[in-house]
Amino acid sequence: MPGQTLFDKIWDRHVIADLGDGYALLHISRHLMHDGGGRGLAAIKDAGYRVRNPDLTFATFDHVISTEPGRTHETLKPYAARLYHMRDEAKRWGIEVRLPCVNQSLIEYSVEAFAKPVLRIGLMQVRGLRMETLLAILRAREEKGPFSSLEDFLRRVPVERDEVEALIKCGAFDEVMPASRAEMLWRWNLLQSGTERVANRNVFTLPETTVLFAEEQAKDSIGVALAEMEMPDYTLEQKLHYEREILEVCVSGHPLDFLPRNGEAWSDELPKLRGKRVTLCGWLVTYRRVGTKTYRNMMFVTLEDQRGVYEVVLFPEAYERYGRLVFETRALRVTGRVEVGGQIKCEALEALRK
Repeated sequence: MPGQTLFDKIWDRHVIADLGDGYALLHISRHLMHDGGGRGLAAIKDAGYRVRNPDLTFATFDHVISTEPGRTHETLKPYAARLYHMRDEAKRWGIEVRLPCVNQSLIEYSVEAFAKPVLRIGLMQVRGLRMETLLAILRAREEKGPFSSLEDFLRRVPVERDEVEALIKCGAFDEVMPASRAEMLWRWNLLQSGTERVANRNVFTLPETTVLFAEEQAKDSIGVALAEMEMPDYTLEQKLHYEREILEVCVSGHPLDFLPRNGEAWSDELPKLRGKRVTLCGWLVTYRRVGTKTYRNMMFVTLEDQRGVYEVVLFPEAYERYGRLVFETRALRVTGRVEVGGQIKCEALEALRK
């Protein structure tokens, strides 16, 4: 009798009953969702149900959302809202979302085993990180263990300047060494004079002779220089700016946290406000412009606040008056009527400023 394949072994271990004709009742021990799963979780909430085992439910981003190196916010259209849906629903179900880490992240999003579920952002989400560098990070960890410092990372991973800066700015070294991102960026700038170019390419590595951050601090001229400099850490607003720029998703907070509110409704209140005129604050996620039968333009705009994602429709009259704001700013205040489907028919749109 030939040996079973891995698929056959997994299948047999989960069969509860054979129903005949190739059908079987299976025990599902893990529920894997792709990047459209946020809608399913929202539907469960609207129906009054809950996820029975959130600790056994996992999600990944790389189905309809582009994760190719060099992609931009524009690349994500029209599916960017799914990324935000998944992040918000994960948080709502008690799943902590953590920034990428050069010592912890895999290529894709992953779940880490802690006291409660933790969703770790994958290295693929770091904008500008080449696949060659991504694989080199994983290989270096596998061969010699986690990185102990920025210097250790630079000695073991050939990397481009922009890649190092992106990793530092988005927080990928925060769990590696007890230094602020501003200090690590200065350290990287000072270390560049000691790096070596790899094979005439714009890729650099640190020679083995360079002193480690944690070793012989008294002899570390860079450490002494940094100790004499006043370098306040990035503010939360600055961290969110870099997360949005490099990861295209904010984890440490929300960009609207720093903008004023004046009694506006929240997105999670919309189901109870159908048919009523409301005003909301929102951060632009994506938009889609379409033409009408009368050759006029209208637009569907997806916005998010700290509690969820919602859609605003700008019909031709509203588009002609306010459509330009969608291209000028991402922080908006929208006023309109809540339609039956939960969309907001825009009556007025304005930029939200400090």
